[in-house]
Amino acid sequence: LHLTQSAIERIAHRAACEQERDSVLIATWPAAALAGWLAGSENRIQQSVCEKLLAANVTGEQLLCLRKADVSKLGLGALGMEVRLLSVIKKVRNNHFAALRAFFNAPPSCSSCSSCSSSSVAAASTIAVVAAPPPPAAAAAAADATERSSIPHDFKCPISLELMEQPVIAPDGFSYEEAEITTWLASHDTSPMTGEQMASEPLILNKSLRNAITAWKEEHLRRRR
Repeated sequence: LHLTQSAIERIAHRAACEQERDSVLIATWPAAALAGWLAGSENRIQQSVCEKLLAANVTGEQLLCLRKADVSKLGLGALGMEVRLLSVIKKVRNNHFAALRAFFNAPPSCSSCSSCSSSSVAAASTIAVVAAPPPPAAAAAAADATERSSIPHDFKCPISLELMEQPVIAPDGFSYEEAEITTWLASHDTSPMTGEQMASEPLILNKSLRNAITAWKEEHLRRRR
């Protein structure tokens, strides 16, 4: 699906707030505008990361398509920078396509107005693309993405971005899945979050976090029934 800039601007005009508007308009932004937005107070992406994205000439439309492997190729340094950027990308991507779905699935404001009718006709082919039932694999992937997005950020391992089962506190003060941080430390002596030297100290089981995760899982399963 490819929308013209004017179409994107019409969709953004219906946004309920500035954050939603930016999530739509981002697809039209050049690299410089994107870098400035990422460095803003809402996103707080480090300047060095923004500079690397700008040097790679990453536009807003391209950012919406970036995956973990793509971000890793940028060489941002500490894993914490990658995690923060991936979190922002995921959020803006979800908001972007949610706004598009809401726009194209919304009924016309009236049946007699010629402008509404013409807008509906103009969007008909696009609606067919957006509203068409997804294939089973795509539907499963979408359901999995929704499931993952419901996991509280603090419950995810900063390395794998998966729900932690056995969270441990590392010498850098951050909590990780035990297997993930153990594998990391086998070949690194730095913190995956800060990039700084990691003290050689034992990992400590984060019992309070593990209990919170267990309670969340039980409540989450109860609500799904």
